Amino acid sequence: MAMTDCARQLPTMPCPASRSGARDAGRRLLGTLWLLAALLLAVSAAPAVSAQALDAYLLGPGDRLKVTVFGHPQESGEFEVDSLGNVSYPLLGRVEARGRTVADLQDHIRQALNKSYIVDPRVTVEILNYRPFYIYGEVNRAGSYPYVVGLTVRRAVAIAGGFSRRARQSPVLLVRETTDGIAKSEVGIDVPVLPGDIIEVDRRLF
Repeated sequence: MAMTDCARQLPTMPCPASRSGARDAGRRLLGTLWLLAALLLAVSAAPAVSAQALDAYLLGPGDRLKVTVFGHPQESGEFEVDSLGNVSYPLLGRVEARGRTVADLQDHIRQALNKSYIVDPRVTVEILNYRPFYIYGEVNRAGSYPYVVGLTVRRAVAIAGGFSRRARQSPVLLVRETTDGIAKSEVGIDVPVLPGDIIEVDRRLF
């Protein structure tokens, strides 16, 4: 029986076809690792953009807060912003939260307590649960949905069942409460969404 060229080679020497296959496998593995690295970078970067935007987020009805006054557990607790935009807080009564950032509310409570009740209090305010966002128009399941950190218009549309067949996918109308009032702007689908935002997807003309 005739021996093939590959078979005549020493056992320790891989045949050319084997070396070529190994190189191809190595390139595929390297490509996969680069892809995974890019995906991990994108995932880790997205919440950072949203976290920065949340620093300027204005509180509103439906947000649930945790207020901590260090050394004073009776003045600490969880509070929900009511329909009028207030929280009912011990010692201070109704405190207006709507239209304030977390930092603003924290400073307001600290100053109010320091004025009449506690000397130089250490106060922190954090958001436990955000109010929902709203999406209407040409999506398959319009309505309100729980907010998640890192939300973009694209992800909001996916949560709402995707675009309808008649949707104009970009731009969409984004309605947001700001310190200057209600702001409306047309945005792309990768723009961050904040709690309480309203997304309106229009119908395409053709």
